[in-house]
Amino acid sequence: MAKQPTKAERERWGEIVQRGCLVCGRPATIHHVTASIHGGRLTRRHDRVVPLCPVHHQAVYDPFANDPQSVERLGHRGFYMKHGIDLLAEAERLANG
Repeated sequence: MAKQPTKAERERWGEIVQRGCLVCGRPATIHHVTASIHGGRLTRRHDRVVPLCPVHHQAVYDPFANDPQSVERLGHRGFYMKHGIDLLAEAERLANG
């Protein structure tokens, strides 16, 4: 089981989601970045997160079967190719400032 986030991490998440979805600006939830556009899996960490709305985050909310939008349907490389956003780079930028 993954380690539970600390109070400070949860507070930081609150600040991050206030920015809105990286793609469309709609209300967002936290997405843990667990892969890079170059392939390979990354360890899930609570400081490596980005804000994404449900449509751009989770497959279950992705209504575009013929034109997927979510990172769960596209994968991190596909998400980058479609939206031009490197989620790992964004997570690192958010973690550092």
